[in-house]
Amino acid sequence: MSKTLEKGVYILSLFTYERPTWRLDEMAQATKIPKPTLLRFLKTFTDVGFLRRPNELVGNKMVPGDHYFLGPKLIELGAVSANSIEIRSMALPYMAALRDKFKLAVQLIYMDGLEGLYIEKVESQNPVLLYTKIGRRAPLYAGACSRIIFAFQDEEKVNAVLQQKRTKFASGTPQDEAQIKAQITNSKLTGYAYSVSELEEGTVALAVPIFNADNNVQYSISMAGIEATIPKDKVPILLQEMWQAAAKLSQDLGYSHPYPYGE
Repeated sequence: MSKTLEKGVYILSLFTYERPTWRLDEMAQATKIPKPTLLRFLKTFTDVGFLRRPNELVGNKMVPGDHYFLGPKLIELGAVSANSIEIRSMALPYMAALRDKFKLAVQLIYMDGLEGLYIEKVESQNPVLLYTKIGRRAPLYAGACSRIIFAFQDEEKVNAVLQQKRTKFASGTPQDEAQIKAQITNSKLTGYAYSVSELEEGTVALAVPIFNADNNVQYSISMAGIEATIPKDKVPILLQEMWQAAAKLSQDLGYSHPYPYGE
């Protein structure tokens, strides 16, 4: 990748759910790119619609504001990308059926690099505050949704994830390497991952793997809610239905073996 292109990609990558807006001086400090060079990038991105810089009222005049936001062109490209992920349309009927039966939020997660990416979500009829939003990311070691995918990765990927700096999102976020290894070993054996207060305080998630035509796990399906809605004693009941949905979805993706969990 050329140095210019690399700088441009790095600038755009600053904009996240947690930090959706930046000022010029903040970006210069974060990227170590000189302000004149950074301004040229920002003007180009603004001209093509990758970024926007809303006007602000100063006195009685409208002038360009100090803050930059992601622009409409990136939103458009994001929508095109999301629509190109075929599994979303495949999964929605199964997700809606689980939501309707158990009244819980249902999520579809994809492994993107060393992270889990939430690519679809069906809200419960009684929405609660959850970490998840479409397009949001989580490390593979944290939260049932990502960890069940992590459990089926090879040793090289497991080691790469474990070498990353670990973030404490909530009181239950696993931090110890031995604990994480034990969790993924158990998840692969049992066919599910269960998390409490790992990405959002007071929330619970239950996730199962989805296999593709190459017998690999790149996706998972999960249900999430507050602790009272998914107590441990309810897990076996939920699992049977989730495994059935994951088995059908795996078949839709070309998985030719019997689904290894459930009845």
